Amino acid sequence: MRNDWSQAASACWGKTNPGTGRSLSLPQHLEDSAGVIKQLWSKQPDNIRSLFIQCFDTEEAAVAFLTFCAGVHDLGKASTHFAFKAELVGMGHLCGRMATQGLVGPARIPHPQPHAVLGQAHLKSWLKRRFHAKPLRANRLTCIIGGHHGDNPTASQIEDAQAVLQAEPGPWHEVRDEICDRMAELTGADMYLPRWADKGIPITIQVLTEALVIMADWIASNENLFPYGEPSPTDRRVRSAMARLRLPGPWSPRIPSQDADALFRMRFPAIPDAHPNAIQSAILEAARSMTAPGLLALEAPMGEGKTEAAQLAAEVLAARFGMGGVFFGLPTMATSNPMFSRVRAWLDQVPGQDTASISLAHSKAGLNDEYQGLMPWNQSVELYDESAAEDGSRAQASALVHSWFMGRKRAILANHVVGTIDQALFAGLKAKHVVLRHLGLASKVVIIDEVHAADEYMRTYLKRVLEWLGCYHTPVILMSATLPPAQRQELVAAYTEGYTGGEPADVPDTDNAYPLLTLASSTVVSAPVPTQTTPTHVDVVPLDDSLETLVNTVRRELINGGCAGVIRNTVGRAQATFELLRQELDCEVVLVHSRFLAPHRAAKEAELIARLGRDSACRPERIVVVGTQVLEQSLDIDFDLLITDIAPGDLVLQRIGRLHRHQRVRPRGLEVARCYLAGVDNWSTTPPKLSRGSRAVYGDDPLLRAAAAFMDVVDTGITLPSDIPRIVSRCYRNHPEVPDSWQPTANAAAQRAESLRIESVNRAESFLLKDPVDDGNLDGLINAAASDPDDPHGFRQVRDTEDSIDVIVLIKGEDGGVRLPDGIGDHSSELMELGTPSAAWARAAASCTVSLPHSLSGRWIVDRVIDDLESAPLDLSGWQASPWLRGQLALVLDEDGRASLAGHPIHYTTELGLVVEPLGRTGAAA
Repeated sequence: MRNDWSQAASACWGKTNPGTGRSLSLPQHLEDSAGVIKQLWSKQPDNIRSLFIQCFDTEEAAVAFLTFCAGVHDLGKASTHFAFKAELVGMGHLCGRMATQGLVGPARIPHPQPHAVLGQAHLKSWLKRRFHAKPLRANRLTCIIGGHHGDNPTASQIEDAQAVLQAEPGPWHEVRDEICDRMAELTGADMYLPRWADKGIPITIQVLTEALVIMADWIASNENLFPYGEPSPTDRRVRSAMARLRLPGPWSPRIPSQDADALFRMRFPAIPDAHPNAIQSAILEAARSMTAPGLLALEAPMGEGKTEAAQLAAEVLAARFGMGGVFFGLPTMATSNPMFSRVRAWLDQVPGQDTASISLAHSKAGLNDEYQGLMPWNQSVELYDESAAEDGSRAQASALVHSWFMGRKRAILANHVVGTIDQALFAGLKAKHVVLRHLGLASKVVIIDEVHAADEYMRTYLKRVLEWLGCYHTPVILMSATLPPAQRQELVAAYTEGYTGGEPADVPDTDNAYPLLTLASSTVVSAPVPTQTTPTHVDVVPLDDSLETLVNTVRRELINGGCAGVIRNTVGRAQATFELLRQELDCEVVLVHSRFLAPHRAAKEAELIARLGRDSACRPERIVVVGTQVLEQSLDIDFDLLITDIAPGDLVLQRIGRLHRHQRVRPRGLEVARCYLAGVDNWSTTPPKLSRGSRAVYGDDPLLRAAAAFMDVVDTGITLPSDIPRIVSRCYRNHPEVPDSWQPTANAAAQRAESLRIESVNRAESFLLKDPVDDGNLDGLINAAASDPDDPHGFRQVRDTEDSIDVIVLIKGEDGGVRLPDGIGDHSSELMELGTPSAAWARAAASCTVSLPHSLSGRWIVDRVIDDLESAPLDLSGWQASPWLRGQLALVLDEDGRASLAGHPIHYTTELGLVVEPLGRTGAAA
């Protein structure tokens, strides 16, 4: 620490450890933080550094700004409202030491002001007195200090803090001024502060600076890195700490010089006869031709290799525009896990000298075995391979998990992040530490797959996030096979509005061109992409919804063999269909849905891919796969015949995308792809009578639109991919395009849907982060915050659904022993230990979760269900000591897999998954 701090300033404490009695002075912590943020600057990718340099003109000025902000972030700790807290932790001698320097105050303050708010208030006063700063302009700097604990105070809170400071004895005021004066000198900010005080700091820079200050504070507050007691000189402390922490630098791929064919073979050697198709070549060329970072929206058929296309483009965009990594967002955890493997395999083929950091970002990432294998304690290699060959070859993984990025709030800051789309949407949510999510996304190429899967509520957040990413000029890649034109237009417009600072660019009418590539920055260009895909004709046949008709249809169609998929809209309907077909057919029938234990579902899906995937060597002669929406996305499996419940038009097309997906010889009679549309009680009524289950899931409006669109092609069939945009566009027009006789019913359904849409958007906007185009500061940025997304239930704020209940399934034998269900790794036969289970057993148990259906988690029943779960005949108190099991609920089944919850009989088997029997009107099981 500098030796010219006054005795009064040196007496102020910044950090304490009551357990050891050690403490750290406030000036030392501030110097440590300033030193850390300077090191963090060197770890930022070029695009982030460029944003700062564009704002401050020179790198020197940008670094001075950052180090000054970090150097005064805890300014408010030099106050009576903070100092007395030493008494509360048994270190009252620190208050005595301050008192000897005239720094006195009350021994107790009933409602102390947060030190971040006090710091912001004093810095604002100091800027006004020293540099005649105007309050509104000064707030653009001071708000960074007020928000360094993750949320920003409001104007009224700052006024209250100013009143507190004015009432304090003079020595406190003098110490705070000294901190500001000396930090300005120490960081070199003194020569720039007059200009900053009069200059508008863009809100993007405010957000990113606040994020870096938070990171620096967290690192400098780690006593293992920055010991308390008698510290060594600051420069040495910072060098030693950062050398031990060893944060990775940004991902730095070189601009690939190979032509598309050679590059594709190098990046995807596992693909047999690897050559890029026309769509992959087109997006690669687009990325190479962009003069500035922007948004790429790729709309292309299912099974056309959009993932590989995005990876090729992301590498080029990262190399050309200095991005530090990639974020890959998927609709669900189930789709995120296999994508994590694919992204890792791709990264291993991208030349680079250093090992980057990687995160799998969703609430159950710790249960992913591949991810666990990359944890620091499972690695025998150093993070950096100093002996890497000059050609960029590696002897180790290209990306490992770095311990500092393992916290949920930090995971987004790793170089590469694969997770659910929620992780991106959180950047649009009023929640603590949202600025960290902005830094994490702004520094990467952001890829959102299956973007059509975001409903109106989620798109409210997605559009706001795209506005912010446009402001940061962050490259974004959106992908979908079935994106409605109106949704494309609103997503692209949101990005361009942020990009231009308030003027959304005109999005051209593409006249149903498909496949389509849209490039957006300050302008928007859309162009059809040539495709080499062989057109697939699909017969569309309405199917009576009787079970007898279903059995006869499947039996007739598979008489010469074949692989059929039957997709139902609800789990209960899928289970009933599975049991019927298993009884009536003389072939193998498999069931897959979301209500299996995670390991059981993963095993089923892996087996399906092995048997029905692109490279399957053991394709069954005859099989029927019954499933729900889990068959809709990201499972690369191929059916000869499809029977699906009616669903919104784009989702029906997604399901059809699993039909004749790969080039192979089809069984006799199934040479032409055929899709039967079920889930309608009566196709002959006006309009068709939709089944209750489908209506409950999707609502009448999109189902009637889809029914009309597909009924019109019963005679002609459809041709993929050319008919995809026409059908999607028709299903999402402002007014339902249905037969005249359907109009009264369809119009009423559309009005109900519009009312629900408005309600959904209004709910989302209650927690929506403010518009980046608003030329202001961060004061009140997340005032009235949503629940913390790092809370297990936080994600519900970006999905318009009620909280579900996840339970760990256990089996209690007749002898009283408790074990895990069969088929759960190596621990199924182990009995649960009394007290705290072993870490291995606890992790296996944590993977044995299943979500209870809405019939057991709705508001009318949830309290009874939780009471039953908490009244299980087991002592689970030892679970609270396990990080895997803490706070979890257990569903205890008997040896036959049965139990009861709130009167509902429950049954679980590896064939059916979780079965919940409904109650009749009398309250008895129906």
